[in-house]
Amino acid sequence: MSTEASPAPMAAGAWSQIRPALSTWVLGVLASMKFEQMTPVQASAIPLFLSHKDVVAEAVTGSGKTLAFVIPILEILQRREEKLKKHELGAVIVCPTRELAQQTAGVVQQFLDAKPASSPLHGMQLCVGGTGISPADDFHAFREHGPDLLIGTPGRMEELLRRPGVKTSELEVLVMDEADRLLDLGFTPVIRALISHLPKQRRTGLFSATMTEALSELVRVGLRNPVRVVVKVEYKQRGKSQDIRMPATLANFYHISRPEHKLAQLLRILQREAHGQQGTSKSIVYFATCAQVNYLFSLLARYARQKPEALHGLRFFSLHGKQTPKRRTATFAAFAHANRQQGESDEAGVADARMNVLLCTDVAARGLDLPDVDVVVQYDPPSDPKVFHHRCGRTARAGRGQAGGAAVLLARSRLDVHPPAQRREAAAPSRLRRQLRGVRAVPRRHGVRQPRGRRLLGDGAAATDV
Repeated sequence: MSTEASPAPMAAGAWSQIRPALSTWVLGVLASMKFEQMTPVQASAIPLFLSHKDVVAEAVTGSGKTLAFVIPILEILQRREEKLKKHELGAVIVCPTRELAQQTAGVVQQFLDAKPASSPLHGMQLCVGGTGISPADDFHAFREHGPDLLIGTPGRMEELLRRPGVKTSELEVLVMDEADRLLDLGFTPVIRALISHLPKQRRTGLFSATMTEALSELVRVGLRNPVRVVVKVEYKQRGKSQDIRMPATLANFYHISRPEHKLAQLLRILQREAHGQQGTSKSIVYFATCAQVNYLFSLLARYARQKPEALHGLRFFSLHGKQTPKRRTATFAAFAHANRQQGESDEAGVADARMNVLLCTDVAARGLDLPDVDVVVQYDPPSDPKVFHHRCGRTARAGRGQAGGAAVLLARSRLDVHPPAQRREAAAPSRLRRQLRGVRAVPRRHGVRQPRGRRLLGDGAAATDV
């Protein structure tokens, strides 16, 4: 599945082209991040925000949506004619998970650390659960420090905003990141309660990679004549073009095997990729349930203790929604920064690993910008097609200048597994057989029908572009 380097996605111009122009210190932070050019979603959304528009942005995963709302929020707050008082809020960013909220807060903090002493910005505050900080602690921190910007999950954010000492009358911007996910998780009543505490005269932004189906519901939660920004990738093949929701540098594959062989094939893919990369690489493997992650992680941890040489330089991490918040945070940090924190995070494998592998559920499927992920493997296909795009989008991120690969493991069907006699007994009804007449069969290889396309693995195992 190793792919050749592909050109970076087409840039949408230099940051200096934005009108009104960005502050010098903001441009300095962008330069230190090595983001020399804007992405299309940034070039479209930032000027709209700065011109008092509501924005609904739908862009391919990994296209730089976080900066598309962080930058205008900071510019709007520091350009206010009247400086915000200590207990007055200027902006709110709502995220569906604590990991995404913490990541967004980290991006904002990079800018705040570089702001000049003359800047009127007071700072920001993170409001998430599971960190040992209670809602009362959030309120005391707000009263003591008086931040201009709040970032957090819906429940904790709503608890803080309904406190009488939090003044929202001067609020300028509300942003909901991964907006469709907020509704999928059942946060609709909480979001409506949260919005009821905010003034109607504000700028609102909804950002996600997939929001077409939920758009009407999202608009009802508080937008006024929004401008919709849609950024897709145009894929050309054999003279034909179509819009896709994947990064341009992402190569997608699938692999078919017997269900009882999936674990062996997973290890084979990971080992092949680990030895095909220069230096240490990273991979994410998605499972359907927390129980699967726990079981396979414990199995691999035992195997690593008994036969470490058999894993060929693989190191595993476990992350899912039923872990304690402290363990989730430690595991996420250990995987993201390749730190070894035995005793705090769930990890197993060799110390000098060539590849760090995160076994996880969809808790790590949306919005997270994990650095240097080369391969994504979906051990179980998602039930929701939208999740497929989000999972694959953890690799081939914008601005990284590198390609990425994603594979989904599929189980061979009964018609391929059963012998010919049993296959005839399970044949389709006569009407369906008539409908299937004239359909050209895919050539067989070693008695098993194989999909056409590029080879993913050796020894007769094939893969095809999805």
